[in-house]
Amino acid sequence: MISYNIKFPINDNLSTNTYFQMTQVTKEAFSSDLLLLLLTQKGERYYEPDYGTNLIKFIFEPNDSLTATDVEQEIRETVSTYIPALKITNIAFNWNIDDQGAKISDNQLNVNIKFTYTEDAFTESGQLDLNF
Repeated sequence: MISYNIKFPINDNLSTNTYFQMTQVTKEAFSSDLLLLLLTQKGERYYEPDYGTNLIKFIFEPNDSLTATDVEQEIRETVSTYIPALKITNIAFNWNIDDQGAKISDNQLNVNIKFTYTEDAFTESGQLDLNF
């Protein structure tokens, strides 16, 4: 059975002249689902007030190991609840440089999330970068 999702962020599909780009259940689909879940604030989704995260509350917190532990816990708990097929393998925090090696502001935090998922006999890995 093939499953299709709407790709997030939402863009027009110019190649087929349709309103949404679609993904199959692949690394790309899981990355879209994960990004949507993490960027949705709790209480923002109708009829499912616990869907999403409270990551926005960490915006003005100091860039230290306590904040990193809280952010990691929020991500892991939310993903295990709403995307149980996705297994978070590593969460890394970049305090001084972004994923391209450029210096970032003292007020910015980059989070790299590595994950795996298993579909039948195949296991695939992916990663997602978030910037706060």
